[in-house]
Amino acid sequence: MTSDSTSQSAVPPTFSGSASRLGTPYASNDLPSVDPPSATSSTGSRSGTTSTGSKRGPDDDMSQGKRSKRRKRTVALRAFIPVRVHGRECIGILFTSGSIRGRGTTVYVVAAAGDGKTYFALKTSWQDVARADDQAIVLKKLSEHKPHPNIIIPSRLFDPMAKDRRVGSTLGSIRALLDDEMQKLKVENRILVVTISELRRPVGYFWSPHDFVRGIIGALLGHQYLCQIGILHRDISENNIVLALYRDKLGNELGALIDFDMAIVGPPNMQENSKPPPRKQSAEELLSFVGTSTLIPTDDQPYKAQRTGTTPYMSIDVLRGEPHTHFDDIESFLYVLVLFFLSYKGPLRKEALRQAQLQGFIQPVGAGRLPHVTAWPAMFERWASGTFQEISECKYFALSPASHAGFIKDCFPLLRERWAYHSPDSSVPYAIAVLIAECWTMFAFQERQVTHAQFIKVLREWLKKYEDEERNYVYPFDD
Repeated sequence: MTSDSTSQSAVPPTFSGSASRLGTPYASNDLPSVDPPSATSSTGSRSGTTSTGSKRGPDDDMSQGKRSKRRKRTVALRAFIPVRVHGRECIGILFTSGSIRGRGTTVYVVAAAGDGKTYFALKTSWQDVARADDQAIVLKKLSEHKPHPNIIIPSRLFDPMAKDRRVGSTLGSIRALLDDEMQKLKVENRILVVTISELRRPVGYFWSPHDFVRGIIGALLGHQYLCQIGILHRDISENNIVLALYRDKLGNELGALIDFDMAIVGPPNMQENSKPPPRKQSAEELLSFVGTSTLIPTDDQPYKAQRTGTTPYMSIDVLRGEPHTHFDDIESFLYVLVLFFLSYKGPLRKEALRQAQLQGFIQPVGAGRLPHVTAWPAMFERWASGTFQEISECKYFALSPASHAGFIKDCFPLLRERWAYHSPDSSVPYAIAVLIAECWTMFAFQERQVTHAQFIKVLREWLKKYEDEERNYVYPFDD
């Protein structure tokens, strides 16, 4: 991904511009260590060292038939970070998509043009041509309403060419296909979209379980507002929920909802509607699960993927190919809640959180991950690796009134393993298990038709009931 505003010259081991004022963030012991392979890009660079076992050389004792003793040696690592991205000074990378097939999303932290101290999130993604117009309509509708504290609205810096979608698209420019060829090929045609928005705190930098729950409440309030004005988000996931940077004057830290790439405009006050009855699928739709569909679409419209969302968080009905409703988004919030507590082993240390705040929450250089991230248990890995049919059946069984209790019991030892490591006598794992049990039971016995108000009520009651457990954690950020 390139831009004519991106510098092509290498820079010294520290960032140029405002990034150099941050010192050498990746060398600090407060941030996690990273794996040796370096991340690459077209511009800036950063060097570091690591100690490894020595390799055999021509002067080693092995040349004399003797085994040399292992000794340490220093290996220089270099990672390349853009200096400027679309005319903005780049501080670092906030997020990169790990999917081979998709939008290739990358989010950069960039400095404001005026003072260089205010940070923004600049996002580049290759948007499906068939959905680019939907996103433009959604952003226009959002601009016509008053700003909402729990919605982060992006501004477009680079608009794809609306008159000739063949120019600048993956199929038109990169693969050099003609219009009639693109219509016949069942592959998404993508164009580059660049947006900029207010920077908030990623979920991974939570400072307590309660901090994350407040983030979910804020995102639910934002989603409720979207439904009221007639916008359906359709991509609820952990990456699309952000936490508050600071406490407000009342001490609140509610989160917000971001990313409208998959959103569409619908009727206002859609949250008042009940879920439509399941439709009967055609034979062709049923056979699509086993991959028997052809490469030729049934109409002359550009090919568009049939389901929207992030697979582990998709609702049961969306996985089955049913029409996407606001109830499906609310169900996705449930999966975000459950998977969050199975993805982390408590929060980062206070010092690491403070340092991350100063650096704009940019990713550590290299292939490493934050030290409190842990792999999902085997019973949840299927939510990401299975087929749509397998995932829907797995979730349906776990959310059935007859089986939901067994699912909750299976979760508790997993929660205790992850959240009691720093304090074996802590009641935090039990409190988290209670929250998951209450939410999971509510969805199971209401056939997954849960309203925003019902979900938020359960979360708020939990915060009040277990507010003493938050005393085990320290608020780390400077207001």
